[in-house]
Amino acid sequence: MRIWLFIPLLCLVGCSPASRESAPGANAPPAALAVAVQDAAIKRGKAVAAETFALLSANLQSAIQSGGVSNALPFCSLAASPLTASMAEKHGVTLKRVTHKPRNPTAKADAEELAVLQAFEAALITTTNPPAPFATNLVSGQATFFAPIVINNELCLKCHGEPGRDISIADLAIIRQHYPQDQATGFRFGQLRGAWRIDFPLGSLNPEPQTAAQTP
Repeated sequence: MRIWLFIPLLCLVGCSPASRESAPGANAPPAALAVAVQDAAIKRGKAVAAETFALLSANLQSAIQSGGVSNALPFCSLAASPLTASMAEKHGVTLKRVTHKPRNPTAKADAEELAVLQAFEAALITTTNPPAPFATNLVSGQATFFAPIVINNELCLKCHGEPGRDISIADLAIIRQHYPQDQATGFRFGQLRGAWRIDFPLGSLNPEPQTAAQTP
């Protein structure tokens, strides 16, 4: 599945005027990210997401080649999380995939993540342009990068499509065996599956220096 990216026009953090008046400084939103920091987070986020996607895809393809979709399903259950964790450790970030329709309950989006996913879905409906990445300031001291994950490979439907049409009855039984609370079926080609979320410590982001204009 290709990574599509979008800049949603929504406010993800903030507090009401009443809360600010009753408790000055309490629950204050983190400072807005400088444009250069946003750019650095987006650049690094795209690279980390692409590298992680390539690693997961290579292992998934190997599992499919070894034993078909039925062999790949246990891989997703047992190996995907450790591989993702290894990439997070390598890059010194917090890295996860979040979704509005989880297969693994740990990937269920929280309220802020769900707002992002809804914006991505709206973008896919209203425009033919690929969504773009964005970075925001959900937590003080870090930049949070989001990138949508869109189903754009028919093979994805073998595990996430319509049961009985895209997903065989035998494979559906394996899915339910590994994920009794599965919600991640019924998708169609081109729909949003979820999003990458990467949290970068601000100290790890080094915006590229601006070249000073030379005078003649």
